[in-house]
Amino acid sequence: MSRPISKRWLMVPALVLAVVASACGGGEEQILLNKYFMASKVSDNMTLSNIATVAFDPKVDGQMQSFKVLSISEPAVAPLTIKARAQELKAASDEEKAFSEKKKEYQDANADGIDRVLKAEAKNQPLRGKDAEIQKEWTKWREETAAHAKKVSEIRKQVAAEQPIVEISCQDQRNPIDTTAYEGESTTKDVTIEGKVKTDAGVATKKYVFTLQRITLQGVNGRELVGRWVVAGRKDAE
Repeated sequence: MSRPISKRWLMVPALVLAVVASACGGGEEQILLNKYFMASKVSDNMTLSNIATVAFDPKVDGQMQSFKVLSISEPAVAPLTIKARAQELKAASDEEKAFSEKKKEYQDANADGIDRVLKAEAKNQPLRGKDAEIQKEWTKWREETAAHAKKVSEIRKQVAAEQPIVEISCQDQRNPIDTTAYEGESTTKDVTIEGKVKTDAGVATKKYVFTLQRITLQGVNGRELVGRWVVAGRKDAE
C-alpha cells in the first residue's frame, strides 16, 4: 500500500517531484532514494551532503533512470555510543595534556643532555654515565607520548565514525546542537531495489541494497529528537 507524501515534499523542485510521482511504491524509502538518485545524477553535492554518506557517482556507477523497491528489511535498533565516546575523548585529551606538561618540565630541565642523546642516537653512538640515564628516561617519555597519542587517536576515530550520520540525521542549521552531548539510538533498515542504470556501455538492469539510517536523540530541549532518514550504505545485491 502506498503511503502519503508529506507536505514538505511539495517544496522540492518540479523535476524531482515528477520522478517521485511516477515511481513505484510511493513510500518514504522510495522518496528518499529518488531524491538521492536525482541529486547524484546532477552532482548536487549540497543536497547529497544533507541526505547521504555514500555516493552514486554518475561517472563511475552510472545514472539511475528508474527503479522499484523489491523489499524492505525490518528496522534494527542499536544504542548510540557517541556521547560516551566523546566523554572518553575529552578525558584522554586532558590526560595527554597533563602528561605533555610534565614531559616539557623534564625536557626543559634536561635540555642539554637530551640534545646530546639525540645527536648520539642519530650517529648510532653508545652513551655512558648520566647521558645514558637521560637516554633511558627520555626513551620512556617518548614511549608514553606515543601511547597517549595512540589512545586519543583511536577514540577520536570512534567518535568520527559515528558523528557524520548523527550530524546529517539530526542537525538543524537554524538551531544547531552539540550532537555529542546526547544519548540515543540508531535505527537502520535495508532497502533492496532493482533499477535501470545508464552507463557509457548502455542501459543495464541492476539490483542494489541501500542501508537507510535514522538517529533519535534523547533529552534535546526536554524532548526526543527524531532525525531524518539518511542513505548510509550501498552494495550490490547478491
